[in-house]
Amino acid sequence: MATAFDSKVVNNNNRWTMKTLNSERFLCNGRLQMIFDMETGDMDDFATLLLLLGHPMVNLKAITVVPGTPDQIGFIRHVLSLFGRADMPLGVFNMNAKPALSRFHYKVYDPALIQESRVALDGADVLLAHCDENTILVCGGPLSNVGKAIKTGQFKVGRLVVQGGFAGDNIVPEKKRINRFRGLITAPAFNLDGDIESTMAVLRCTSIDEKFFVSKNVCHKVHYTRDTHKDLGSIKNKSLSLKEIHRVMGIYLQRSDIYGKIFHDPFAACCAIDPTIGEWRDVELYRDENTNEWGSRIVAQPNIKIIVDYNRTKFLDTLFAYAE
Repeated sequence: MATAFDSKVVNNNNRWTMKTLNSERFLCNGRLQMIFDMETGDMDDFATLLLLLGHPMVNLKAITVVPGTPDQIGFIRHVLSLFGRADMPLGVFNMNAKPALSRFHYKVYDPALIQESRVALDGADVLLAHCDENTILVCGGPLSNVGKAIKTGQFKVGRLVVQGGFAGDNIVPEKKRINRFRGLITAPAFNLDGDIESTMAVLRCTSIDEKFFVSKNVCHKVHYTRDTHKDLGSIKNKSLSLKEIHRVMGIYLQRSDIYGKIFHDPFAACCAIDPTIGEWRDVELYRDENTNEWGSRIVAQPNIKIIVDYNRTKFLDTLFAYAE
């Protein structure tokens, strides 16, 4: 099987190189070493799991879930079994929280095949065991598992890619702003607001080598449309990931009133695979004490890189990649 950066890894006839990705240290046996910290409140979290499980450039080492309820555990374990990855470490934050699997997920597979489960590890323990300076951690939900791991004083990861945050008019060039956020300096951020204490711990943490925040000012530009679905249809049988993403999105697009879906988390995952998809600014991400909203500002000692624009062609090349 072709591996990442091999000439047989196809992404719309373009080729990645280690040099352009600046990701050599994350490679093992030709694949980027990744962990996915996810939720299941929105179906695009699930699409991200499908993407990472079968992407030709990724070795998904482990999964952690927020909150990590038995319905979520059972669903994710079913998906892992479909990909032959039933042995993958799966960690949770709070197994006893209220059921957290959205209604859409029950449309994807026969509900009779999904059995609730409590077979899972502690999420922080999974991160401590599998994160290191040569691993990329992608976060698509509240940062509770990461925050808990940081509290131990033993957490270390090479690159953190978080779907969340906000860059306003003071950071985003005029021509790259979208109308929804024009005129704003701060805004709410769902994932960051989901566990503010953990978010602040992440921002302060010095044992995370690189922090990339894929923020809503760009995510809301990124749509999986009916045209995207048609394009994916022509190559869907090239991999199980592409086939399942196409099938799942086909179910979502059955509603005639839907043109497409904002693809927050798959976009963040693609930026983790190829950071050159995004245009980034070095900023301080902060929480405004007056508005209780998130913003970015230029400072002498920035704490993250935040996205201000993206290359759609590169994004789709990464999303649609398969091994010949």
